Amino acid sequence: MESHDRELSRRRFLGSVGVAAGGAVVGGGLVGAETAFGRVTRRPATPNAALEALMAGNARYRKGQWKRRDYSPVGERRASSQKPFAAILSCADSRVSPPLVFDLERGNLFSAQIAGNAVDAGTLGSIEYAVAVLGVPLVMVLGHSDCGAVQAAMGVAAGTASYPAEQYGAIGGVVDHVVPAVQTLEPAERTLERCIERNANVQAQLLRATNPIIAPRVADGRLRVVGAVYDIATGRVELA
Repeated sequence: MESHDRELSRRRFLGSVGVAAGGAVVGGGLVGAETAFGRVTRRPATPNAALEALMAGNARYRKGQWKRRDYSPVGERRASSQKPFAAILSCADSRVSPPLVFDLERGNLFSAQIAGNAVDAGTLGSIEYAVAVLGVPLVMVLGHSDCGAVQAAMGVAAGTASYPAEQYGAIGGVVDHVVPAVQTLEPAERTLERCIERNANVQAQLLRATNPIIAPRVADGRLRVVGAVYDIATGRVELA
């Protein structure tokens, strides 16, 4: 029995060493180590570093070189803690999956989703939580090609479509958050592509101007808020 217990203890010890092999503990997480959640790399500390990490992940995704990179310092404590390095406000479209698009392990992105990737009370509060409580240095508003919410907003802006509550429930309210972005373009300029890009930028501008949490951090350089567009056909994310 004693020899059996010693063998179990030895295996547990070797297993813990195997998890941490080749990595150092930094900020409660492993740097350069292979864990059950993927390879752990130092968490981006600045807005620009966070954006670089996202775009590098998108480049891997487009090339089919998935590595599920992990920048979260919580390591194996992920079931009880989170420390994402960026927040993404994206569309609820089923074809948009930020962790996949940016080749990241779960726990690295704080995601708020709504049709049309628009700022409303729910998405604003979610992003504010990511900034104030989780300390993300980067927020990205991610639009995407072939966005149905933007198409609907274009129809409302043109006066050719409407979504009365008695027929469409709350759908019209969601579309209404996108309509002002479309209206910033002249009617002749309102192609779907341009409206999608403009909407991402307008929603990012709304976030940047929001007090008391986001605007002060943007002003002093602790936070960056950017708009971007994901092309479903190519997988490419480009800043808007």
